[in-house]
Amino acid sequence: MNMQKRNGGSPGLSKLTLGTVQLGMPYGIHNREGMPSEESSFELLKYAWEGGVSSYDTASAYGLSEIILGKFFNGKQPLITSKIHLKPEPHADGNQIERTMRGLIESSLERLGMRSVPILMLHNTDVMEHFGNHITASFRKMRHEGLIGQAGISVGVNTEAEYRILWDYLRDETYEAVQLPMNVLDHRPLVNGCLDMLTGAGKTVFVRSVFLQGLLYMKDEELPAKLEEARLPLAALRELSERYGVPLPQMAVSFIRDLPGVHSLVIGAETKEQIKDNLVLIEGPAIPERLREEIALRFREVPEKVVTPLMWK
Repeated sequence: MNMQKRNGGSPGLSKLTLGTVQLGMPYGIHNREGMPSEESSFELLKYAWEGGVSSYDTASAYGLSEIILGKFFNGKQPLITSKIHLKPEPHADGNQIERTMRGLIESSLERLGMRSVPILMLHNTDVMEHFGNHITASFRKMRHEGLIGQAGISVGVNTEAEYRILWDYLRDETYEAVQLPMNVLDHRPLVNGCLDMLTGAGKTVFVRSVFLQGLLYMKDEELPAKLEEARLPLAALRELSERYGVPLPQMAVSFIRDLPGVHSLVIGAETKEQIKDNLVLIEGPAIPERLREEIALRFREVPEKVVTPLMWK
């Protein structure tokens, strides 16, 4: 399959970005396969690459993921987005933060076998409240030096408090790429105007958690007690899927894929079959406008506990 690129966004960006956390560690509430072997990971990456996937998402916190990508893509030129996690000392100054960031970036470059990370994002946004200006200045310097191609921010939990901290930084021209969680049950970046703002600012927007870490696939009897509140919205999704004759996975993908300003969907996989299915979904049909309107209306305010994986623990 020769996957078409999205209009706009970063050069070399495919509509499907393969999330690779699963290649470095066990991940996901609905993960049935576990972490694949290195050989299996290479087979997955080969299948995705030959299927037209040119964009890959990783992070220094994803176990062996960067190492697996570095070994496989030796000599190739994928669009890799990686992320760094910062834990500055309470009174850290700009020089200390710069040294820390430089060390983290250089470690990622070594694992990836690259001279420059195409897109490098901040993974934990809480540090922006007290260190945002220093972090932003360091990102600008790293970009100027060519250690990274673009700087970005990975929105964590979509809460009002997080957006209050991030809003001005998300608009800052330093950050050319933004990743955020969004799906048919979690509309917070739509409701609060964030997606519109990012679109107007010309940012490259990646959306992850399209299947809410697999929760959208779970049957009632599979739901853990702590996610009992998900029962009704999941039943409503299944009812919409049946009434409109649109498979739930296609509904989930098309609803997000076709939002103005969304450039690529970050979706992980543990098997080649899942990648094949996701390639079909990413090229699948649009959903009826009436269905889109019903989704927007019925799931505008799903409880935070259901749509925030951090709260499932």
